[in-house]
Amino acid sequence: MEDENKEKIINNTNNVVMEKLTFVGLLVVLVSIASIASFFVGAYTIDFDSDKNVQFDFNNEISKLESQTEDNPIVAEVNGQEIRLEEVNDVIKAGFTQGQSLDGTSALDMIITKVLLLDEAQKRDIVVTMIDAEEKLTASYVQNGLSKEQFEEKLGEFGTTYDQTLDRFRDELIINEMLTSEISNVDIQISDEEAKIFFDDNEDMIKAQVGNSTVFDDISSQIKTNLLQQKQQQMALDFIENLESKAMIITYQEKLQ
Repeated sequence: MEDENKEKIINNTNNVVMEKLTFVGLLVVLVSIASIASFFVGAYTIDFDSDKNVQFDFNNEISKLESQTEDNPIVAEVNGQEIRLEEVNDVIKAGFTQGQSLDGTSALDMIITKVLLLDEAQKRDIVVTMIDAEEKLTASYVQNGLSKEQFEEKLGEFGTTYDQTLDRFRDELIINEMLTSEISNVDIQISDEEAKIFFDDNEDMIKAQVGNSTVFDDISSQIKTNLLQQKQQQMALDFIENLESKAMIITYQEKLQ
């Protein structure tokens, strides 16, 4: 029970410190907290049947976008690289497999961020082979009790294929490697004072989750760990925002309406 309560406080610390949760934030969470497989594979394999209404909502959102055009128009350009409506639709499909209800604008923002990160990774000669990516992908769905055939079947229910999933997974492994490298080059320290300030500022919330008798020393290490993760997240956010500031980005929002 005590361990469960400590886990709760870690989660709540995360919520208090990091209020902005965008696609960029999700990428950073992968870098600083968990393997990237938990986002791009675990979401596909863990809970496909938990919401029977997902498929209906997904079809509705996609049909709204596809009804606007039949010629797959350019919806954005990033440093001269074209992004088309079909790519936006694919991201919306992937989002629904992860329990996210994305609109066209949100999906486009995700693609733009991904393009910038992959371009930067290419400049840094960061490479993940397809063989390595497939090995990691296989390990993930097998760990979740699925054969390749079952995994492909589940993907098909959400309008995507194994090859498309593998491509996305490889891209995210590349991004993960680059961001991890960027963060690991900086020595980040969390002082006792910082952790104590957080505890004092959020004492009521902490005691509500862990217990009224909780004192700082009981959870200081957990708070430090979480604050470290949040600083890593902010570093990655700053890195991405810097890429955006230097990029030539043109969007055609009217194509998404």
